[in-house]
Amino acid sequence: MNLDANVQKIIGALLAKWKMIITITLVGIFAAYFITANFTTLTYTSTVEFLAYAVDTKSELLGENQTPDQNSNKNTTIDEMRASDTNKMNYAMRMLNTYIEIMGTNEFNTRVVTELNNRINANYSAYDVKKSITIEGIEDTAIFKVTVETSNADLSYEIAHQLETSVPAMMKVTNNGLVNASVVDKPIKASNAASLNYPKKCLLGGVVGFALASAYIVLRFLLDVRVKGAEDLSEKFDIPVLGSIPNFEIRNANTNNAMPRDNVKGVEVNAKK
Repeated sequence: MNLDANVQKIIGALLAKWKMIITITLVGIFAAYFITANFTTLTYTSTVEFLAYAVDTKSELLGENQTPDQNSNKNTTIDEMRASDTNKMNYAMRMLNTYIEIMGTNEFNTRVVTELNNRINANYSAYDVKKSITIEGIEDTAIFKVTVETSNADLSYEIAHQLETSVPAMMKVTNNGLVNASVVDKPIKASNAASLNYPKKCLLGGVVGFALASAYIVLRFLLDVRVKGAEDLSEKFDIPVLGSIPNFEIRNANTNNAMPRDNVKGVEVNAKK
């Protein structure tokens, strides 16, 4: 049998059991909803976005072949020292990963939590802050986003709010202040738990249910070695099928039940005797 014929048979087996597939898919959706509603730990997120930008204070921002001319007039020297906007953007983008690594250090998180505790009169640890922060750079830009996720909406917001001042302050004193940061998107206090996300999890449950039902039907079809007809017989034994005996049934006029023909003949003989 060729591949197309096998695929057609599998599709036919799936279509024949469409009720089972739909039922198990619905079970997966309801199971995902139930588990999410009753066993998911609620978490709240707050994000703040920064723009990294280079400043014109050091010769590192000059082009490779540019050097300040000490003998030229003041205006010419200033023009040569000032990097173009493109150079500044490229430099900020090249340095961005370095600053992101610094924001993951214990020293930086200790500084953040100290300022946070003093401001809100709390007693959190540097580990509490560090484990809650995720930092990612936006591809091909000098923008980076800090996401704070905790089990408390107020805490997530307060940490993100603290980072508004802690991150620019850290960048201003690092690498001689060549790259600074400004806030482009302020944090907002979360009103709903991000961990619930019912649509996504119910969809995932439905996909899992559909996949399990389909896999069960396909495996059952592939492992079924019974001969179901002349086509299966020819395929398995490579011999021609000359004919087949049909399954005749006759209904008794008195009982309306199906009775094999042999039994009916026996009844007729006995009646003649």
